[in-house]
Amino acid sequence: MQVTKICSNLELGNGSIFMQKKVHRVWYQNKGIGYMLISSLCFALMSALAKSMSDRFGSVELVFFRSAVGLPFLLTSLVRRPAIQKGGKLYFIILRGLLGAFTLYCLFYTLEHLGLSLTNTYGQAFPLFIAIFSFFLIPNERLSAKQVLFLLVGFLGILLIFQPEATGQWFNHATGIIYAMGTALGYLAIKEAQKYYDSRWVVVSFMGAGLIASTISLCLGTFGEMPNSFFTGHWVMPTPFEWLKALVMGLLALGVQYFTTQALLNEKTSIVGAVGNSAVVFSIAIEIALGNGLPSLLVCLGMSLVVWGSYQVSRK
Repeated sequence: MQVTKICSNLELGNGSIFMQKKVHRVWYQNKGIGYMLISSLCFALMSALAKSMSDRFGSVELVFFRSAVGLPFLLTSLVRRPAIQKGGKLYFIILRGLLGAFTLYCLFYTLEHLGLSLTNTYGQAFPLFIAIFSFFLIPNERLSAKQVLFLLVGFLGILLIFQPEATGQWFNHATGIIYAMGTALGYLAIKEAQKYYDSRWVVVSFMGAGLIASTISLCLGTFGEMPNSFFTGHWVMPTPFEWLKALVMGLLALGVQYFTTQALLNEKTSIVGAVGNSAVVFSIAIEIALGNGLPSLLVCLGMSLVVWGSYQVSRK
């Protein structure tokens, strides 16, 4: 009896070790996809927090919170563990910073004026624009007939989102599309910058530019008595609980940058972009959990076409 029990325990132990090894092997082979799924979840949660805070804070102040929280952590990391990098391509870092700051403005402005899932659908349309920009910016890059077809499918989806919801909101929806274009250019810039610079410096450029730009915008709005707009905003002093929400939002944003960067280091840009569509699914789930329900049937169809077209274009 005792011998049988010991053998049984050994078999269970061996089975557990085998399963652990299998899980580790699967993770190692697909860790780029895993990192992007985590990034997408962080992004959806961050967007939901930002949307809930937009009732009291303008989009520019939300850009400030997002940028200010993560920057000290990154700079501390660079001091404690200095970067080992080639360097020599500073314009990639500058380009990433400028694109990142502008994209942040578009993101939070769109979140403030449109729903969570709609904003993230626009954001996940970036593979469509990556395909177009790559065609014009990268030598020998060609679009196949299949890619062109799915580009048209994706843009049809964007039109379906526009058509029923855009009454009086053309600028808001246009900002969402510009957000997708900025995200696409940002991905291309990240991929190139990582060949020469530590990934932390890539993220620092993004957050640093956002912090500087939002500080200037808040000063113009607060002291220059300019109204809340896309580029300017009034400073509103947060309560202690709102400071906590801003801290969590900033940490989630830092997670988005870290896990996206890791995903791009371990997987092809096209696959990372396709997996990033999961942010739309997470966003819809969060909206349902918050009691906001689903968008209209036509908008849901448009969102599905955007996600499907983006995924198919990414597959090449």
